[in-house]
Amino acid sequence: MVKLIHSSSVFKKTNLQIHNNGSYHCLPSEHNIGSLPTLFSQDGIFLCEPNSYFFYLKAIKRAKDLSPSSRALLKYYQFLEDERLEWDHTPPIKRLKPTYLFRSYLLKLVKQDQLAYSTANAYMNHVKNFYLWTMHERYLTINREQEAPFKIEFVQVKSQGMLAHIHPTFTVQASDLRIKVPKDANSKNIRPLSPLSRDSLFLLTRFLPQESEELRLQVLISIDTGMRIEEIATLTLEALDTATAIAESEHRFEILLCPRTTGVQTKFGKTRHVEISAQLLHLLEDYKTSERRLSRVNKLNEKIKQLPLENHWFKQAQIEVLERCKSHESLFISQQGNPASSKSIESRWGEFRAKIINAGATFSHRFHDLRSTYGTYRLNDLLEAKLPVADSMELLMGWMGHNNESTTWKYLKFLKRKEAFKVKFGLLDSIIHEALESYDD
Repeated sequence: MVKLIHSSSVFKKTNLQIHNNGSYHCLPSEHNIGSLPTLFSQDGIFLCEPNSYFFYLKAIKRAKDLSPSSRALLKYYQFLEDERLEWDHTPPIKRLKPTYLFRSYLLKLVKQDQLAYSTANAYMNHVKNFYLWTMHERYLTINREQEAPFKIEFVQVKSQGMLAHIHPTFTVQASDLRIKVPKDANSKNIRPLSPLSRDSLFLLTRFLPQESEELRLQVLISIDTGMRIEEIATLTLEALDTATAIAESEHRFEILLCPRTTGVQTKFGKTRHVEISAQLLHLLEDYKTSERRLSRVNKLNEKIKQLPLENHWFKQAQIEVLERCKSHESLFISQQGNPASSKSIESRWGEFRAKIINAGATFSHRFHDLRSTYGTYRLNDLLEAKLPVADSMELLMGWMGHNNESTTWKYLKFLKRKEAFKVKFGLLDSIIHEALESYDD
């Protein structure tokens, strides 16, 4: 079967040397672009076209995350191999083209509940972009319109932004390969909001004190602030230093999240403020000067000192993280002296969830569900305080960093459907207080 292997550091420029025995040797020169996903056939053959496409995305388009495109093309090339199809053989008959056959295959997986509509549509979109690139770079030559891998279409999309009354629709380029995703947020093929119920929160409170100090704080930050997992992983001392009391509240502060100013890696690189309770802020201030953390900081600093050395063993991605830590010191650092990452937090959360399940309780929540827990309870608290709906939505949208109003509206719709979640945000504060008390034991 097709294999996806992640290479180590890849360089844009190399030097070709000729040895005395007549052999050639290629040495890296400059412009290290980091790790690249690489596809190989079942026979171990390097798949030139998709791998060149990955190089283009990373080196030219400067894509930070190739996981979505690599997963899509892995799925596509595995399908081609299983069906003994060639990616560049696109006969005039539509139903015989590999792209449309792959689309039918994905829809079959959706109907069998093995794939979500949104994932299937994302796969098709990455495959479409791959073909557009191959045609542009002349890897694929189309002599007749009937031999094209798909048809380009222009679709009218309803605008949902603040200026929707001026421009109610806008036009986007798509293809006839696209898979429509149901609009119903309750569809089993779209993961709905899954905030923790009161029972789940009490379960969390019961098991959380037994976990590491870092995971406990990371969980509490997510519930108390609604920060994304990547933002929590890259939370810095500079961000904590920006804490400013909210005028309307004696117990809540705001801190600044900004990749450039405070080093926190936000989605889309947006700058925003998030609220945080005074109690949790005080706990984080204590943690940043604790002996446990400072011993880890020393290990981190040793790694940072090695950065100028030639022929070091760090991968490019790790070098970029360490370079960032030189300017903005991470709050969370592993025992090995590595800055925390979203993957490491997810791993610890998975282990924590398994402990709860092994104890006989039902607990299937993702770490991301802690963010929707904050959003749901916090919005209801704002509405209970008689704040106008528009103002409540604007506040929550800013704190959570939503790029689109429709994302924030999901929380309001959820509250209207789920009466059980219409409780005051103070419940979270009391639960957090109970969890924090374990630190004093």
